[in-house]
Amino acid sequence: MPAIRVLSRTDVECALGMKEAIDLMRKGFYLLSEGKVDVPMRVNMPLSAHEGRALFMPIYSPVHTRLAQKIVTIHPGNDVRGLPFIHALVFIADAATGRPLAIMDGESITSLRTGAGSGLATDLLAREDATVAAVFGAGVQARAQLEAMCAVRPITKAYVFGRRSDRADAFARKMIARLGIEVCVAPDPETLAMADVIATATTSLTPVFDPQNLRPGCHINGIGSFRPDMTEIPAETVTAATVVVDQRAACLAEAGDILVPIARGDITADHIHAEIGEIVAGTKPGRTAPNEITLFKSVGNAIQDLVVANRLVELAQSEGIGTEIEI
Repeated sequence: MPAIRVLSRTDVECALGMKEAIDLMRKGFYLLSEGKVDVPMRVNMPLSAHEGRALFMPIYSPVHTRLAQKIVTIHPGNDVRGLPFIHALVFIADAATGRPLAIMDGESITSLRTGAGSGLATDLLAREDATVAAVFGAGVQARAQLEAMCAVRPITKAYVFGRRSDRADAFARKMIARLGIEVCVAPDPETLAMADVIATATTSLTPVFDPQNLRPGCHINGIGSFRPDMTEIPAETVTAATVVVDQRAACLAEAGDILVPIARGDITADHIHAEIGEIVAGTKPGRTAPNEITLFKSVGNAIQDLVVANRLVELAQSEGIGTEIEI
């Protein structure tokens, strides 16, 4: 068998930046909504004895001539073990021959592509004059969310809302150094009313904010909940917002943020305004009014992993990134 390339976390982080990743999301979500990729519903397998779960996310893209699979394990209890909440690997192969091309660190790819998906949504849906951001959560995903928002809007200040003050403080210090903007821990829930763009990146089972604290015209990226029993966004907010999703079928199967208000009878599936790829394509409008609240709900899609992994393969081949091994 020919050698396969292995890309570490450092390889991924050094090779690909947020702005390029956002451009990749633009093309990827367009292909998804146009039906030009084959993305089976991911397998969500509980690991009940270990209070975790495993996700298996396959995809085939004729456009890229690539086949990919991401395997993700999620263990909320890893925090006390000093281990990452998420572990992941991405495998990518040449679809024409089946030849394996690379195995990559999936944690860094997941963070980058999730942030980039929200960056694209922010670019398409947030007000042009958005300058203040708010982030719920203080982990790896929250960092990528804030970086992505800053990549597409002139953000000058950000508030972080976290359950643990020590982690929120550490997040603020790190993002000040990374982004060069003012970042501070939110002093109270009402501070949310200052935010033009909001990201929720938690594992909460219940809403993380009071809808009365939202600023008219704000944009929200909801990326933390990925199961029917998880909700970060209040049902009242979902009902009042213009809702855009990464993929209708996936969100109607997995997104508690949408399924809860549907189960309550507040909305129907038709409340979903568009897939983000439809807005990219111009077949559905984005924001139509300054005071409109827009919500991008994402449960994550394998097309995001594939477009990033494919670009990394291109860079690896042209610039010698990663390590070749014989299997």
